[in-house]
Amino acid sequence: RYEARSPLHQVRFWPITREALRLVLAKRAFLGLLAVSFLPFVVRVIQIYIVTRFPEAGRILPIDGRLFGEFLNQQIGFTILLSIFGASGLVANDLRTGAILVYLSRPLTRRDYVAGKLLVPLLLNLAVTLVPGLALYLVGLALAPEQYLKWDLWWIAPAVVLHATAVSLVVSLVILAISSLSRSARVAGLSFVGLFFGLEMVRLVLQNGFHRREAVLLSLQADLKALGVALFGVVDRELDVPWVWPLLVLVLVALG
Repeated sequence: RYEARSPLHQVRFWPITREALRLVLAKRAFLGLLAVSFLPFVVRVIQIYIVTRFPEAGRILPIDGRLFGEFLNQQIGFTILLSIFGASGLVANDLRTGAILVYLSRPLTRRDYVAGKLLVPLLLNLAVTLVPGLALYLVGLALAPEQYLKWDLWWIAPAVVLHATAVSLVVSLVILAISSLSRSARVAGLSFVGLFFGLEMVRLVLQNGFHRREAVLLSLQADLKALGVALFGVVDRELDVPWVWPLLVLVLVALG
């Protein structure tokens, strides 16, 4: 029986995550996509700066909780893209090449394997949701302390953490599950696209064509945005549903 070095006994999954991230981040195209995902952050920083210099602009460009809700909802698209190009082959490639047998012949459990693989899309998605979301809040504190140091806005930072974590976790779990159902990274990626964007198209048809407001629950993308709308008070008539139902759908999907 092979005994791992003592530091690996507690975090046996970390080498799986580390090597997968190393391979993904070695691709220049992926790094370019990661850089592009921070452009909305720059736009929002400029928005805060403009409002601090010209307060009357706040009527058109609000910098309260709605700013963060709109920003995080916009970042959902980038989490989907990063998951497609960075995580669709995590399990599929191991099934295709037989590498999963190598993994499980080591002193690893299935839980270690899943945790190691899941951390890859989770860290990537948190990098474009939680990190810029909290950085945007710190920028707001620096540029407009009189706005963000108010007691009635204390909830913004916890709401950013909650929404970013929910988005990242749900998207990561779904891409990993789809990757485990195929031996091809391309098939897994296309299936993931079909699931997210296909259900979103169905939602738009039912909602706009047949005026079915509850169709929001069919789309994972809409459910994630509805959670942000509820947390940050964003006004969006298309996602105007009681927040408990989208949350229930997301919890069931994550558990599934």
